Amino acid sequence: MFYLGIRFLRTGSNLVRTCDRVDGPGGRYTRILRGALLLIVVTFSLLNAESRASDEPRRVLLLHSFNYTFPATTIVSEAARKRLLERFPQGLEIETEFLDLARHADATHALRMANFLREKYANVHFDLVLVVGVSGIPFIMQYRDVIGPRVPVVFSDVTRSTYETLQLPPDITGVINNAYPAKTLELAARLQPGARRLVVIAGSGNVDRRWREIAREAIEAHDPKLETAYWSDLTYDALLANVSRLPSDTIVLLLTFFADSEGKRFIPRDVAAAVAKASAAPVYGLFDTYLGTGIVGSYTDTFESLGITAADMALEILSGTDVTTLPPRANPRAAFRVDARALERWGLEQSNLPPGSVVLFKEPSLWEQRRGLVLGTALVVGLQSLFVAALLVQRRRRRQAELSLKESEERMSFTATSVNVGLWQFDRTTNEVWATEHCRAMFGLPADVPLTRNTIVEAIHPEDREMAIAAIRQVSNEPSVTQVRVVRPDGQLHWISVRARSRLDDHGASKQLSGIFVDITEQKAAESESDLQREEVTHLMRVSVLGELSGAIAHEVNQPLTAILSNAQAALYLLAQKPPNLAEVRDALQDIVQEDNRAGEVVHRLRSLLKKGETRSEPVDINALVNQTVALLRSELIGRRIVVDTDLADGLPALSGDAIQLQQVLLNLIMNAMDAMASTPRARLVTISTRETQAGTVEVLVKDCGPGIKLAQEKRLFEPFFTTKNHGLGLGLTICSTIVQAHGGKINLSNDDAGGAVAAISLPAQEMLMAAQ
Repeated sequence: MFYLGIRFLRTGSNLVRTCDRVDGPGGRYTRILRGALLLIVVTFSLLNAESRASDEPRRVLLLHSFNYTFPATTIVSEAARKRLLERFPQGLEIETEFLDLARHADATHALRMANFLREKYANVHFDLVLVVGVSGIPFIMQYRDVIGPRVPVVFSDVTRSTYETLQLPPDITGVINNAYPAKTLELAARLQPGARRLVVIAGSGNVDRRWREIAREAIEAHDPKLETAYWSDLTYDALLANVSRLPSDTIVLLLTFFADSEGKRFIPRDVAAAVAKASAAPVYGLFDTYLGTGIVGSYTDTFESLGITAADMALEILSGTDVTTLPPRANPRAAFRVDARALERWGLEQSNLPPGSVVLFKEPSLWEQRRGLVLGTALVVGLQSLFVAALLVQRRRRRQAELSLKESEERMSFTATSVNVGLWQFDRTTNEVWATEHCRAMFGLPADVPLTRNTIVEAIHPEDREMAIAAIRQVSNEPSVTQVRVVRPDGQLHWISVRARSRLDDHGASKQLSGIFVDITEQKAAESESDLQREEVTHLMRVSVLGELSGAIAHEVNQPLTAILSNAQAALYLLAQKPPNLAEVRDALQDIVQEDNRAGEVVHRLRSLLKKGETRSEPVDINALVNQTVALLRSELIGRRIVVDTDLADGLPALSGDAIQLQQVLLNLIMNAMDAMASTPRARLVTISTRETQAGTVEVLVKDCGPGIKLAQEKRLFEPFFTTKNHGLGLGLTICSTIVQAHGGKINLSNDDAGGAVAAISLPAQEMLMAAQ
């Protein structure tokens, strides 16, 4: 903008000279133009001055109460300077001055310093004054008009009691540095629970006396119950001599020591180092600058945090906040701080420290010094150890697995051999066979003959080889069972059950078969013996039934024989007549033939039932079998006054089975129905019906009018030797169930809704049975 004003001024001068040539030197237009140009130049000058003023940097005066040799002064100053320069976005100039009021506390020195600052910064305007140390506050209050009239002031550390005593104006604010003698005493009591004495040390200066009174009030309010002594009027040498003779159960609390009783000036931090070195008891302080000199610790703010907090308040003011709206604030960074080296020197337990304590000057461990190296070394060693451990574990596991596998194979082989079972596995791709040695014994293979697919197949009976090979080829995921005969070299025939299952690979292909060989020769022999015994029992049951029917059978046979005798006698009588009546003789002879056939049919039926032989499978007409059975029992039915009603369906399909065994079932069921009605006073009726079901089976129903089946007897009717008759053996229904199941059917006994019991036999038709096979 200043450049534009100069350029415009030059242009205006040229224009004035032009007007002079036109209007003359005293012309009216020339005077007007010059006035306008002057106004424009003044306006640009004012704008340029304002612009230069806005571009000027902000200035802050750091005013130290003491000189640069005090550690606290340096720490607060550097922390505040760094914070201001980092956080203030515009340009900032910081001036630093040391009042040295600790060594020169007289008013003359203060006046000299005020005049010095006035002359030095006569042409400098400060935007803010930051006072470091409590002694500088009275100075700035007295000479602020000399140094910087109406300039906001921020102090860095003032105790609450001092702040209230000073009664500062509202445009002076800062950080309240609370005194914590009681908290420091609490720290000492935790570290020295057996302490009995307390010695409070302070200097003889004005600041020292203020801190002594602050400490006295805090200690008396805390009531430590300790023998307390205040040392504040001692020379420096006497102080060191006295602390060296203190008992070990003493707590030493060092305040400030700016001057001794002789007026000698000291730096408190140097005094703290000397006292801590000479003392015979642990020493505690109030300021963080004492830490590292040999004292144990304290509860305090750090001077660095005081400088930062004061700088933050200064930044708010420089950014436009009215100083009168900023009340003094406390520093929130106070904490218990201890020296690890002092703890070790006095044998104090770190575990007794209050929670959240900050431990300083702790000797760094190897981990802290060389963390990367330790981590790398530990990582390498750990990986190597893990690798070696993994190898050892793997080796041990492999040995254990091999041992377990061997023991498992031995146990498995022993168990399989004990139950006469052989284990095998067959690979279809390589045609290799693995089998236990017991398989060799089961197939009768000599020790010098290898166990291969061919040797095993050749040992199978020639009639069963194709069936065995076909069954193996059709093995799938589901287990299959095949029974084959094996002919051993000594000619013995053994039955072997081959159980196989396919194992799928990752691609779902069936490449391996595994299974077992089970010697079932004894089982087959037992089954044959059981079948033979069952046939014997069945035959005996038929004989027993016929024995019960012996009277009726005798009557049934006697009737045709009597008729034959009568007809023969009548024929002889007719032949003796002259002339003989040949027609009547012919009729008599025909009656003889008919009665003879009738007697022969009865005998044939009896012979069929009494016949003992192998079970045959032949077509059976169930309706004809029912009629034959009823005819055989006709005399017994008449004798017991029992009526048989048959309801036989027409067009029933033929059954396939043994007619004699099926007739025995019908005979047994009808006899049971007759016995059930022995005590029935009402009409005795046995209803026999046949029908074809929707499932394609033929059903035979035998119903009586007896009392029915008791609930407790329903589940035991087919148990061997269970009977409800006084003269029964308990084998009838068991044999009937066995015969029906052998024919692929079912038998069931239940109560009829109309009364009595119903025996139902369901047998598959011949076509259905052939389709299932």
